[in-house]
Amino acid sequence: MLKPCEKPMKMLKLEALSRRLTSNHPKQEQIRNDFRKIRTGFNGERSIGNELKDLPKEYRVLHDLRLSHDGSRYFQMDFLIITRNYCIIIEVKNFAGMLYFDRTYPQLIRTKDGQEQAYLDPLIQVDVQKSCLMDWLTFHNFPSLPIETLIANANSNTIIRTTPGFTPIFKKITGKETLISKIHTIEEKYPSAQLTQRQSNKLSNTLLQKNTPYNPDILESYQIDVKDLLNSVQCPDCSALHMQYHWGKWSCGQCSYASKDAHIQTLRDYALLIEPKITNQQARLLLQIDSIDIMQRMLSALELPYLGQYKNRVYRLDGLIHE
Repeated sequence: MLKPCEKPMKMLKLEALSRRLTSNHPKQEQIRNDFRKIRTGFNGERSIGNELKDLPKEYRVLHDLRLSHDGSRYFQMDFLIITRNYCIIIEVKNFAGMLYFDRTYPQLIRTKDGQEQAYLDPLIQVDVQKSCLMDWLTFHNFPSLPIETLIANANSNTIIRTTPGFTPIFKKITGKETLISKIHTIEEKYPSAQLTQRQSNKLSNTLLQKNTPYNPDILESYQIDVKDLLNSVQCPDCSALHMQYHWGKWSCGQCSYASKDAHIQTLRDYALLIEPKITNQQARLLLQIDSIDIMQRMLSALELPYLGQYKNRVYRLDGLIHE
């Protein structure tokens, strides 16, 4: 896979934010609910990504592309598959229950546990994405390329229905089990190459270069003061805070769990929530360690890039974010 599945930044930031707030913080419930929604969506995308791994290497699969051709308006695609003959945009859903594609008033209605909920019609979503991608290709001087669209539902137990007389839409809707066969059916429609190998390589590289992941200021989004964030190292086993560092390891006073690297998650949280760089002094406050020398050895052991000399050294934490 040319661009494999990675957790989106908002998901990582929500997870970190929940860890760094008290359990009774007034925004905690909203944060956890939003995190669960994003996690469900990502799990669906990862499930579909596992199916797409079986495609031959001439299919270039890119997950979670966010592009703009004017620098202000962005469009996002769950998956884009590039071949020399055509490309496919895949919008992923991970819904349980029954899905009804209402064509009278275009919308998606999910029924689960007797409750109905309406969503934006994903067929309209992918049509908008298709139009945006066509404009993007033109803006970047690439040849016109046939663009197909699919809706892939990752939940194998979902029942899908539509308004009577509109069954042709099922050509654009698939479960994960039939996704590859749908792609092969599309392939038969386009036997001729539209791109040279060089153009195909350039397109793939340009898509990767122009990708702009959504990276919100999560504290601003939820109107949370940085003073609300909890310092100290969290126990990987019981999630209690205030692990203590003695003789080269972290110890949890609540469950007695011991770890040599429990501080890495805390540094990662700092990078996600505050900024992706840290000084020795800031790290000591965060990890609640008094010794400058111990902190310097701990940061040096992580082999982080840094700027400056010993006392004024600033360590880059970017490399910890997706580990």
